[in-house]
Amino acid sequence: MDKHLSRYQMLFSLGFIFMLVAAVGAFFAGVEVGSSRTESRYEAKKLMASAASAKTSYSQQDLVSFYHTVFSPYREFQNEWLAMEKKVESRNIPASSSLLKDLGDLADEKRKEIGSVRSVPDTGLLASARNGYLASLDSISQASAAAAKAASGQPADSFLASLRKQPSYKDAARKGLAAQKDYYSSMLKWATGVDGSISSEAVLTGTVQTSAWKSYPLLVKIKLMADLLEKRGKWTDYYPQDLAGSVDALLQSGESQRLHASSINELADVVTGTGAVRGGDFWTMKSRLYGKETLPQLPFFLPPDN
Repeated sequence: MDKHLSRYQMLFSLGFIFMLVAAVGAFFAGVEVGSSRTESRYEAKKLMASAASAKTSYSQQDLVSFYHTVFSPYREFQNEWLAMEKKVESRNIPASSSLLKDLGDLADEKRKEIGSVRSVPDTGLLASARNGYLASLDSISQASAAAAKAASGQPADSFLASLRKQPSYKDAARKGLAAQKDYYSSMLKWATGVDGSISSEAVLTGTVQTSAWKSYPLLVKIKLMADLLEKRGKWTDYYPQDLAGSVDALLQSGESQRLHASSINELADVVTGTGAVRGGDFWTMKSRLYGKETLPQLPFFLPPDN
């Protein structure tokens, strides 16, 4: 046998070695690319998780901005509507089509104002709250249009009874109170970031015993009152903090023992049923009932002169 390699055999050997080197290089390159892609996916997931986490917490600026651009305009309308109901109920003004038309126009105006806000996040509790307020204004606009057709000449009692039975009226209150609850829930999310001992989750699922209530941070109490108001489904001219303060004042006075009330639900019924809760009561009770509590610096938590 010829021990010398032919030209063909030599080329074949060199080609084989070249292919082997290329295959090994491709393998390690593939490993590196695969590792890089895996790392990229991992980093992407971390960023997504971080973004999702960010959506569940809020800064003070988020809460203040929402107050001025969404919450306050809605409450301005709600207060005007409740003032109309009180005046009609007390016979200070007659129910009229023009009055309801004006309120319907105001609802549409506030809806446009809130709808134009761009500072609210697209997802999360504040987004849900804004959507709820917008839907509430849509519903009350429909209710006012329907009531305007039958308002003139109708006795006050029958007018208000008919108005409050309207599905769109009930829907407006329900959606507005759900939005209010979401706003107060976002305050709890903020509070958890400031004070880790405050739970970010507080939901009224049933009866709250007075013994448990006394141990809650103030903001948790206020959130539970927002839940209670939502469950009742009726607009009020007072805030959840006013109701929480009235309940705590009743507890501090010892009247709850005389009434044999063992739950916060019962005490809330007492103070609301007797008209003992008024808008702004929280300001007058805060220094007397509460020490240093974690609250966002929102206008309705501050004295009027602030």
